[in-house]
Amino acid sequence: MRKRRSVGLVALAVVLIALAMRTIPLYWSPLAFNTDGFKFAGLARETVRHGHIPASIASFNPDEYTFSALLAICSQLTGIEPLYVAQLLTASIGATVCLFAVVVTRRIGSRLGWSRFDVRIAAFVAGIVLVTNGIFLGRSTAVTSEGLGHVFVVLSVVAFARTLQTNRRSWMAVTGLVLVLFPLTHNLSTIVGGFAIVSLLALSLRSSADRRGLLMVLIVAGFWTYVSVYYTTFKLDELSRISSAPGLFVAWIIVLVMLTIWLSTASPRIQRDLPSVVILGGAGLITANAVTPIFPGTATTDKLVFVYVLPIALVGIVAVRGIPRLVDAGLDGSVVFALLLGTLSIIGFALTGGLTVPYQDLAIRAQTFVHIPFAVLAGLGVVLLARRSNSRSIQAALVVFVILCSVVSAPLAFSGLRATSAQPLVTQSEFETATFAAMHTDQWTSDGHMTETASKYYLGRSTPSKKGVYIWLHDDGPVPNCPVVAQRSWTTVGAQLYPSSPETLDRRSYVSVSQRRNLIFTVSGDDPLVVTIPITEKQYTC
Repeated sequence: MRKRRSVGLVALAVVLIALAMRTIPLYWSPLAFNTDGFKFAGLARETVRHGHIPASIASFNPDEYTFSALLAICSQLTGIEPLYVAQLLTASIGATVCLFAVVVTRRIGSRLGWSRFDVRIAAFVAGIVLVTNGIFLGRSTAVTSEGLGHVFVVLSVVAFARTLQTNRRSWMAVTGLVLVLFPLTHNLSTIVGGFAIVSLLALSLRSSADRRGLLMVLIVAGFWTYVSVYYTTFKLDELSRISSAPGLFVAWIIVLVMLTIWLSTASPRIQRDLPSVVILGGAGLITANAVTPIFPGTATTDKLVFVYVLPIALVGIVAVRGIPRLVDAGLDGSVVFALLLGTLSIIGFALTGGLTVPYQDLAIRAQTFVHIPFAVLAGLGVVLLARRSNSRSIQAALVVFVILCSVVSAPLAFSGLRATSAQPLVTQSEFETATFAAMHTDQWTSDGHMTETASKYYLGRSTPSKKGVYIWLHDDGPVPNCPVVAQRSWTTVGAQLYPSSPETLDRRSYVSVSQRRNLIFTVSGDDPLVVTIPITEKQYTC
């Protein structure tokens, strides 16, 4: 009882810290953190207004049903508009995934026969690493269906593993429900969950191949068929990444099966060294991208990214120490093992699919899922390394070092254009300006941040273009001959031209352009915004 209570306190602490970290954006703005959140807030608003999800809207995707419905329900229950309750909902979802890291690490530690103290330390480190890891923090703070997808991935793998172990109908029902809802929730999470399930099935068939195993093979095959038919029927854009290279996709599934079987029986040294090579390879790609874009036409790696990502890589070196113990950790170890290999296989598919923006996006988004098993392994690895020393001081220093490395990376989640090629945070003044432009101008242009804010929230009502600003700032073209939404930060961190790097505008040029045009709207604040139109009364063209 005392052991459960102590781990329960660890879980409570992790959940509270996770909630606090994922509500940090509310300090700057009461709105949804990012532009994608405005789309889901708009969908939830229309759902509440009309009593059904607006699937007929052209911008609606077939993998947005679940989160849109959940946000609408949350809004109805709380009486708070979707745009203002979205961040709290997302923070709760992110905290749930962090809780999973604590629980599964505790179960693995107990399975390995560790002491109560070691189990508590491993669970705490795993939870805090996932809570503060800058990469995962950024994605689990963003209001998007991917956050719910993280939960579905965890649920699917755990439920399927329980089904394989117990053959109970209750777990079969849970597995079936999750698999049915998967494609309606998030496309990439569906693929990640599917890959992890394939890896789990390979682990199960390696030890015993019976009639039940054949049934599980048919279920997995049926799931992939269902996903393919659903996304093909409703024309999901992201499906093109797979449909354009189906042979390569199948090849990576085969690689996943072979890698699962081989690595699970390999020596502990190989189990540690192979992931270490992957980590070094990832660091090499980030470094090479700082010199020249690996994916042509995309942004290079900012120096500040190295400051945030290097500590995560150091935690990774500690985490790989825990991989050999997963094989001996029963069901929970298999869950983490399958999550790790499944996600790495998807990244491999993305990197070999082609040097295009869609495949870059797939690789970047897929690596987010690696951080879930990564955190569990970090908790296991820090205890295993600490056990090699009899000095309590060294053991404590190692734990503190791993936690600090993760905490140092946390600002990456909120750094925006200072470190990355996209600005997630939408402030109240930006939203007010986007609203004015959407309501009072027919054609207008701005950077990607402002145009997406307007077009995603005012569904079908606003069709701004970022082409005019892109030609102006990126290609040194003329000032757009139409209404322009500009903000002062273009002269410091730059204008968002994702997937390209941000482009800055000289302060004198910014002032000069504003003075040569008619000012029709302005919002003051830390980052003032203006809406200007050409002095000429000719027809606008963006």
